[in-house]
Amino acid sequence: MPKALSQDQIDRYRRDGYLFPVPVLTPEQASFYRQRLEELEQIGGGRFTGFQRTKFYLRYRWAYELATLPTMLDAVEDLIGPDILLYHNTTWLKHAGDQAYVTWHQDNIYIGIEPCELLSFWIALTPSKEENGCMQVLPGTHKEGVLPLGEPDLSEKSMLPSGMQTAYDVSRTRPVSMPLEAGEASIHHAEVIHGSLPNMANQRRMGITFMYMPAHMQQRGDRRTSAMLVRGEDKYGNFDPEIPPVNDDDEDAISRHEESASLYRGKEEELGKKTAARFD
Repeated sequence: MPKALSQDQIDRYRRDGYLFPVPVLTPEQASFYRQRLEELEQIGGGRFTGFQRTKFYLRYRWAYELATLPTMLDAVEDLIGPDILLYHNTTWLKHAGDQAYVTWHQDNIYIGIEPCELLSFWIALTPSKEENGCMQVLPGTHKEGVLPLGEPDLSEKSMLPSGMQTAYDVSRTRPVSMPLEAGEASIHHAEVIHGSLPNMANQRRMGITFMYMPAHMQQRGDRRTSAMLVRGEDKYGNFDPEIPPVNDDDEDAISRHEESASLYRGKEEELGKKTAARFD
């Protein structure tokens, strides 16, 4: 029996490659995590970007605790099974009226998981609507596998460091917007084509992404990366094991974060991403 999702939700995810809205946090909890991110922005002189926002659940205890909320892992288990690895996380911060956008892309192009059962939980910490740049998906495109890339979009408004754009005729599939309230989440398959609209509103759009996969997943290429077992067992050892932080920013956590983030960046480079540091 499913733990968190209905069978209809599970079937829709498998058919369409996405699911929303999924309640994760109360408005008060969403406000708490928003404040944690804004504190990191202040420490960084108004920025929290690049290397620092790669796999930051390894550096900040609050981010690890968010990534391992039982309600969220229950939904993940319903979709990919009981043995769950946390592979990556980042945050997507659009400032009021900045017109920042994300081009149509597939997450797995520079991750290389195969066969791909990797999924992303995108948790809204503020309302995420069309006017302030919510995510959009092209339903069913995860069934086409990894597609070729077109000419990169390296505009300063394009939020992807690689500027990657999937070479796909968008007119073939009608985009679906995924508006969310603060505390709600969307889930999408790592090979469904998705992007996000420009923020045209006088309101920030803030969210955190966590990527999960079954423990039996393998990765293309020669370089190993790391992942954290967050539920069940890892009988395969395909990824170097990660250790959660005990406290925010302790020396051991900083060292482990830097090592794992470097492995992640190295894998992206191996798979063809040459501009990972564009926003550092």
